[in-house]
Amino acid sequence: MFLDLENLNVDQLLEKQIELRKKFSQAQSTGMVGVLNQMQNMLDQISIEIRTKSAQQAVDKEREKRIEDGKDPDDDVLNIGEIE
Repeated sequence: MFLDLENLNVDQLLEKQIELRKKFSQAQSTGMVGVLNQMQNMLDQISIEIRTKSAQQAVDKEREKRIEDGKDPDDDVLNIGEIE
């Protein structure tokens, strides 16, 4: 089963993760072994997406802070394509 998680924000992903964990627990208690691997894969996919989006938000926040402080937000970026 494929989940479309790209359009969800971190809060929505956390809600989806909680919901899926509840369903996983129910499936586990009823002995639905065939579904458990699929659900675990979905939980792993959600966790990866949460980590990715959280890291991107941290980078964006740091960039905004540099702009507010009047610093160049790309000061630590190596630009090898510039001709002087």
